[in-house]
Amino acid sequence: MRRAGWRGLSAAVVVLAGVPLAGGCGIQDSDVIEAGGPATVEAFFNRDVDMLLFFRSPDGGLTPVMREFRPSAGFGEEYVEPGAGPRDPSGPAGPAPTEKVVLALLSGPGEADRAAGLTTALPAVREGKAVKVEVSSDGGVTARLPIAVKALKPAALRQLTCTIAYNQAADGRGVVTLRGDDGAVSSGRCGLAPGAAD
Repeated sequence: MRRAGWRGLSAAVVVLAGVPLAGGCGIQDSDVIEAGGPATVEAFFNRDVDMLLFFRSPDGGLTPVMREFRPSAGFGEEYVEPGAGPRDPSGPAGPAPTEKVVLALLSGPGEADRAAGLTTALPAVREGKAVKVEVSSDGGVTARLPIAVKALKPAALRQLTCTIAYNQAADGRGVVTLRGDDGAVSSGRCGLAPGAAD
């Protein structure tokens, strides 16, 4: 009796194997369609509550990361990891101070960023170091940094330039000059902005 049960089951499997599964529901066969690169997520950047930091992606390019900016309880500004809570509505409107954004970039990728494979080409900076940013009348930005600029790799320069450019202007255009504590100077544009030259 056990044999008959197994034979009946294998006969049912053979019958089902010969029937096209999509045949009875109106779905027609089609060729494989190439879908392109990996999936992306569209996020909406709000300059009044978010800041944009650029980290190095696993393929060596730059990836923007949004971080919420909110004032603390009267002791200056602080940066919070995504999902850490809503911004204090009594805080200042407008972009975060560029000095604070650069210090957030220099502190490196957060836990979630590292889990996504993001890294930084920038050296670690000790606490207590300051960044000073000046904007000229023509819209150019000069950032005085607490790191040696001469030794920075091109990826590190792009991280700084794009982070500063997008904090200063929504389109990321404009010339950014980096002055290091070693006296070295580097000027450039963020190559991510439409129409901007590297």
